[in-house]
Amino acid sequence: MFILIVGGGKVGRYLIKEFSNKDYKVVLIEQDYDKAVKIEEKYDIEVICGDGSEQDVLEKAGIEECDILLAVTEDDQDNLVICQLAERKYNISRTFTTVNTPGNEKLFNWLGVNVAVSSASILAGLVEYDVTLSDLNVLLKKDQDQLRLTRVLVRENSSIVGQKVKDIELPLESVLVTILRGDNTIVPRGNTKIMGNDLILVLTKKELSGELVKIFNK
Repeated sequence: MFILIVGGGKVGRYLIKEFSNKDYKVVLIEQDYDKAVKIEEKYDIEVICGDGSEQDVLEKAGIEECDILLAVTEDDQDNLVICQLAERKYNISRTFTTVNTPGNEKLFNWLGVNVAVSSASILAGLVEYDVTLSDLNVLLKKDQDQLRLTRVLVRENSSIVGQKVKDIELPLESVLVTILRGDNTIVPRGNTKIMGNDLILVLTKKELSGELVKIFNK
């Protein structure tokens, strides 16, 4: 089995340790060069240095041949982009991620990620024992019918203009899905900056819509 891991933080290293001593092929994508070198030396696995949300980096790591992709960066937004790219572009049927913000498990599942959990040990167990995805989805879809896509137009004089997505404190159980900027559709990542007149699409609960408007138009 070929497992592709994106993110060499604590969770990524835990998973590498779990799988590298077994008969699995493990490849890691890590953006930080120094961290990538240290992990490659310590665990004796192939490490690709680069941004795991970019297609050329994923292809260099062998995504077209992998059986499972694990997106475990420290940024939920990046994890979502990576999983969706793996599923829709490369037809990877088993994508897993851990989430850093409590409550995002349901949101990620609603957006199409196969399995999103908050514990690295649970994630390792799901991969190891091949839990039935249909059974997991029944559990993870609880309350998803309460979610809705909310649109927020950012005014030019908003104090949020120029801020990076990763620095914006969204309500729990809210995920920034897309930014519409003029004729362009932007997949938001941690370092994406908000601009005036951006139309923000956020997946959240109905009762949080007003709070989101206030956040993006302070």
